[in-house]
Amino acid sequence: MDKEKISHYTELFSKKISKLWDDFGDDLKLAKDVTELRIRMEYLENKQDRLFKEYGKKVFIYKTCTGSHVDNLLQEINLMEQELQKKYLQLQKLKAGN
Repeated sequence: MDKEKISHYTELFSKKISKLWDDFGDDLKLAKDVTELRIRMEYLENKQDRLFKEYGKKVFIYKTCTGSHVDNLLQEINLMEQELQKKYLQLQKLKAGN
């Protein structure tokens, strides 16, 4: 083969790989975003489970308890619920975009 044909094939191959990589890049980015959100949700769910085990589901359901640091605990539970809701909505948006 002469250099011109090799150059032509190299250029053609380069264009096809570039297009394939661009297409693959979008899917890869979506997969990364979904995975990151799921990991964050798992972390928050594990934290929530720990709080349920430590302090009891009753505090969460009735929002009342006696003892020290109850307000901080309730605030932490509310923040986790809000964060889980945000992550869930982000995940739904990503799924709907596909």
